[in-house]
Amino acid sequence: MKAALEQGIAECIAPAIEQALLDDDPLRALDSVIDASMSLAAREHNTVAAARRASAVISEVIAPYYASMTLLTRRAQEAGRIRADLVPDDLPRIMAMLFSLLWTMDPASEGWRRYLSLILDGLSPAAATPLPEPVPLRPSSRSGNWPI
Repeated sequence: MKAALEQGIAECIAPAIEQALLDDDPLRALDSVIDASMSLAAREHNTVAAARRASAVISEVIAPYYASMTLLTRRAQEAGRIRADLVPDDLPRIMAMLFSLLWTMDPASEGWRRYLSLILDGLSPAAATPLPEPVPLRPSSRSGNWPI
């Protein structure tokens, strides 16, 4: 499972990150990486579910992905395209919200794109209300489990 996810990340998400880092629109760049992540998760839904249940996905597999997302988010914040009060610990939680959608629909339907649009609209600084203080990510109560 770990190898399959590593391969999927290398083939689908890594190229999206490379392209996103070159994009002059930081919100579009972030959207493209999230889109690639959701496309991979939808396509490999059973593998992701099995890895989650078996705790096979370890932090070193996804750490570079979140580091890139943090960089892209900061760029979007600096450009005024993402609300300034978003913190790096928000990113795994946002992705967890999006990944959880896949259990509510046929992953091949791409229905998750609707909710990605809603999330991105919610990250906009326009008419944003202040967020409550963030809390740190807490490890799962199950040994070796990942937070998303």
